[in-house]
Amino acid sequence: MPNPTQQRNTQLLKWFGAAAIAALAWAGMAGMHVRPVWLPIVIALGVGVLAAINTELGVLLALAGLCLPILAVSPIAGIVITLALFFAERYLGGRGATVFILIGVALIGAYFGPLWAAAALAGYLLGPVEGAVAAGVACLATELLGMLTAHPSIGALITGGQQPAAVSFAKMPQTFLSGAWVMKSLQSISPAAVEDFASTFAHIGNPAILLLQVAVWVAAAAASGLIARRIKGQPRFLMSLAGTAAGVAVLWIGSSLAHLALKAPATGANTTIVLGSSAVAALAFVAIRETLFPPGSFIDARSTAYPTSMAAEDADVDELLRLISTAEDKLASKHTSVRTVLITDMKSFSRITEEDGSVATAKTIQRHRDLLVPVISANHGSGKSTGGDGVVAAFESAADALKAAIQGQDALATYNASHPNEREIWVRMGLASGEVVLDKGGRPFIGAGLNLAARVMNLADGGQVFATADVGSAAPAAKARTASFGQFELKNIAEPVEITEILWKDDQVPRDPRAEPSPQQP
Repeated sequence: MPNPTQQRNTQLLKWFGAAAIAALAWAGMAGMHVRPVWLPIVIALGVGVLAAINTELGVLLALAGLCLPILAVSPIAGIVITLALFFAERYLGGRGATVFILIGVALIGAYFGPLWAAAALAGYLLGPVEGAVAAGVACLATELLGMLTAHPSIGALITGGQQPAAVSFAKMPQTFLSGAWVMKSLQSISPAAVEDFASTFAHIGNPAILLLQVAVWVAAAAASGLIARRIKGQPRFLMSLAGTAAGVAVLWIGSSLAHLALKAPATGANTTIVLGSSAVAALAFVAIRETLFPPGSFIDARSTAYPTSMAAEDADVDELLRLISTAEDKLASKHTSVRTVLITDMKSFSRITEEDGSVATAKTIQRHRDLLVPVISANHGSGKSTGGDGVVAAFESAADALKAAIQGQDALATYNASHPNEREIWVRMGLASGEVVLDKGGRPFIGAGLNLAARVMNLADGGQVFATADVGSAAPAAKARTASFGQFELKNIAEPVEITEILWKDDQVPRDPRAEPSPQQP
């Protein structure tokens, strides 16, 4: 159950993230010999402070600090790298901070040993799909660094770099506090400079190995994510360790096979040392994170956002409607399943809209979604907005649905407590099992289970979680207490339904929906 220690750990995790972003910014600038020597320290401190307030802005400042030195020594390379990094950051959205840190881990690990830890952790942190993308980006970034700095290999990674170097940090300006370096950099832009930069890639001896290395990193992250997140019925801690170890093993095996198949030249690193150091670093990180910061328990809406496309969701709805009208049998066989449905609704939404206005209310709705959708995903659910002030999700097990509801209410309560000057977000939740039609993303669209969950939710008040008795029976698996209120006649539901309240706080007192509302309740 939630406790004050976990709340402190939430803030601690945010500080650790900000410190990691700042440390990577400093290490990169110091490694590029930015002068005066105190300037990287000052910029890194600014990055850390800004990242603690807003992660995305902290990452943007860190990227700016890392790109300026490259622009100074090689403006063509600097422009290309700057555009690529900022595009990647914007494309990856709220995941940008994690990907930024993973790229930094890969680059640092390439020089100090645990190179493969980055790819294995990408799958563990982001899942098999997003993790694979992040691992591929990290591998490409490391390869690109080797090409531009004329290093044929970095760590256990072949980069294909050849002399002369397109980027040489020996040409770093004596000081960045003077504008002279800007004019010098601009004056060096010429067709010949563009040709020299292009020649860096034109003379790569074995491009196939570069592409194959990226594929191996992608496969390793996917394997790590699949094992850590998809195997159910096993302790999460052990599966997370197993997935991370499998990711490192895939990298070792895949890299060895790639070198043999393509007869690639040996790298300067001892692969046994890289394997051992990567496994130790990755497994230590997982053990610490799983112990101190259990995933899915606490989400900061300002630093973690899952970008969603309402247009894509609407397209799914349109497709399902066409299927209903033209292929009912196909719909029934491919899209209809029995699931446990969770549906939420913000309390006093109409009053909030009237008092705060449309823009402020829209921000409140977004914060509510940003808090709940990651929790749903962390508990193996598939969720989306209801199109208004709620979220709806489907789960294969009632226990996962209950855990998502409990952690969601706790995340909302934690957010309210940590933002006393903002409008409090109180949400009621309903859970029920039944037949539903799922869209391509596995999210509930229509069905008896969804209707029943909505009727159950209507009985709840802000901060309450109500469930049908069959769903509530899984409460021990979610480590929650329950209180039964007996049978209820629900609108458009043929038979009476036994309603159970899920008590997600240790000191929570049951509130019967038939009782008079308490003036203290939210």
